[in-house]
Amino acid sequence: MRRILACVSLLMPLTGLAPGWATESESTDLSILTWNILHGTSAEGELNLEAQGRYISDRSADLVFLQEIDERCERSDRVDQMGVLSELTGMNSAFGSFMPYQGGRYGLGSLISLPVRSTRALRLPDGDEPRVALINEVEVLGQPLLAVNVHFNWTQDDTSRFAQAVALLTELDSIDLPVIVGGDFNDDPDSRTVKAFFEAGFRQVESPGASWNALAPSVDIDHILVRSGKKLRLEPLGGKVLTDSTLSDHRPVAARIRVHATDPDTRN
Repeated sequence: MRRILACVSLLMPLTGLAPGWATESESTDLSILTWNILHGTSAEGELNLEAQGRYISDRSADLVFLQEIDERCERSDRVDQMGVLSELTGMNSAFGSFMPYQGGRYGLGSLISLPVRSTRALRLPDGDEPRVALINEVEVLGQPLLAVNVHFNWTQDDTSRFAQAVALLTELDSIDLPVIVGGDFNDDPDSRTVKAFFEAGFRQVESPGASWNALAPSVDIDHILVRSGKKLRLEPLGGKVLTDSTLSDHRPVAARIRVHATDPDTRN
C-alpha cells in the first residue's frame, strides 16, 4: 500500500445520521499490474524471465497478475518461475496450476506486497486447456479483499470462455467480498464475457487499449476490473496499456484504485 489518507465527513451532524449511515474514515491507494508473460519468453521467443522480473519490480505494484507461468517445465529451463520472480521483486508469490506440462506444471501466478490471508485455485470449466482462477484473500485497511487472477480460454469460439466467466462470477457472488479481477480475458470489453462482469457490478479500471500482440497491438483483451463489497469501496483511478513491446507477446496493463473503508456493506 502506497499511502493512507484520513478523511472526515462533514455531510451532516452526528445527530442527523440515518440508521445504518457510516462515514468513510480511511483510504489507501493500490497499484495493480496484469501481464501475460508467455512463460518467461520475449516477443522474439527468447527466454528473458529476469528481464521481465526487473520490469515488474520497477513498476512498484501492490498486486501483479501474471499469466502463462511455468513451474519447472522443460521449455523454460525447469525453473520455478514464480519463485524467481518473487526473489527479483521482493514480493510474495502464489501459483495456480492448470495442468502438468513438460515435466512440471503450467498455469498462472500472482505477486503480492499486501498481507495474504489465504490462497486457493478455483477450477473453472475446461476449454481447449484446463483453467483455474487464482484467488488470494488479502488484507487492506484491516479488511479482507479478494485479488483474483484469470486467464480465460483463447479460441475464437467464446463458449468455454463465457462459461469460465460465469462460473467465477457465481463463486464470487457467494462470498460477497470486495474484489479485484485482473488477467488475460481473451475478449474485449464489448464481448459477452466481459459484459457479464459489468452486469455483475464490476467496473473497468484501465482506459481502452490494445494489448496483443505486443509488436503490433490490435485487440484489447487484458483487463483490470473491480467491485466494492463488505466494508470496502473500490474507486477506479484509471490505468492504461504500457508501451513495452519486446519482453512478451502481450503488453502489460497498469492501473490504480483507491480503497475506502466503510462501515456498512456496499457495492457502490
